[in-house]
Amino acid sequence: MLFFTPHERRALIFLGAAFFCGICLDIAFKLYPPGYQALQVLDKAPEHAQIDINRASYEDLIAVAGIGPSTAARIIYAREKAGRFASLEEIRGIKGFSKKSFARAAARLTVGPP
Repeated sequence: MLFFTPHERRALIFLGAAFFCGICLDIAFKLYPPGYQALQVLDKAPEHAQIDINRASYEDLIAVAGIGPSTAARIIYAREKAGRFASLEEIRGIKGFSKKSFARAAARLTVGPP
C-alpha cells in the first residue's frame, strides 16, 4: 500500500470490506438455507394478482407488463373522462395500446363490479 494515494487506500479498504461482507453472507446462506429462500420469496412480486382497471392507481398500472407510463396515464385519463370501463376490450381503443401490449397485460387485468 505504499504506492497508493490516501484516496486510493480508502477505496481499496472499502472494496475489501464489501468483499468480506459478501463472503460472510455467502457462508451464512449456505449454513442456513431457509434465510436465502425467504429472501427469494420477498424479491418476487405476486404475478397472479389481478388488477381492477377501474380502481387501479398509476403505480399499479405501470407494474403490469405491457403497460408503460404513458399508457397508464391514458387509461386513467379515459377512466376519469368517460367513467368506468364495462369490459377489458374497451382499453384496446386507447392510443398507444397495441394488440401485443394488450395480450401481455390482459392476464393481469380485470374489470371489477361497480
